[in-house]
Amino acid sequence: MNYRLPTLDDYEILKDYVIEHYSNQEKSISASLGLTNMKYKDWVEKVNRNSEKADDEWGKYYLYLVFDENRLVGLLNIRFDLPDKLKELYGNIGYGVRPSERRKGYATKMLKYALQVCKEKQMKEAILGCYEYNYGSNKTIIKNGGVLYKTISAEKKISDEWTIVLKDNFYKIKL
Repeated sequence: MNYRLPTLDDYEILKDYVIEHYSNQEKSISASLGLTNMKYKDWVEKVNRNSEKADDEWGKYYLYLVFDENRLVGLLNIRFDLPDKLKELYGNIGYGVRPSERRKGYATKMLKYALQVCKEKQMKEAILGCYEYNYGSNKTIIKNGGVLYKTISAEKKISDEWTIVLKDNFYKIKL
């Protein structure tokens, strides 16, 4: 799998990705940090800028397009410099897989990759959140060492909060 920041040339690839989510009756694009709420050029500039310089809202982060060969299979957001007030709300890692590519192990591989990046950034643990009914994501987190530490109810939805301790030998697994 290949991970990279978005470019202006990715417009059509991401447009197709968004259309697939909407065609699947999904109202939001996981891990996109506002892709559908702003001009594409502005979004690309913000994502690339924030990979090098923190902003007041989200800190410093990577938002990767994730490819299997030439197909965009998902988005991966690694928020390694997240302000404390947002850690509990959103967590350090967010990921989303396009509907036609789910249940193929992509989310598990994406999360393993994200945890390795967090470890390289000297983080001791990563916090993740997902809705209680998102059984696929819950299983992905558990496979990667996640421990449920809190369940909260907000905006008429129940969210599970997970933590993953980043151990020295945890990532000797070959992807």
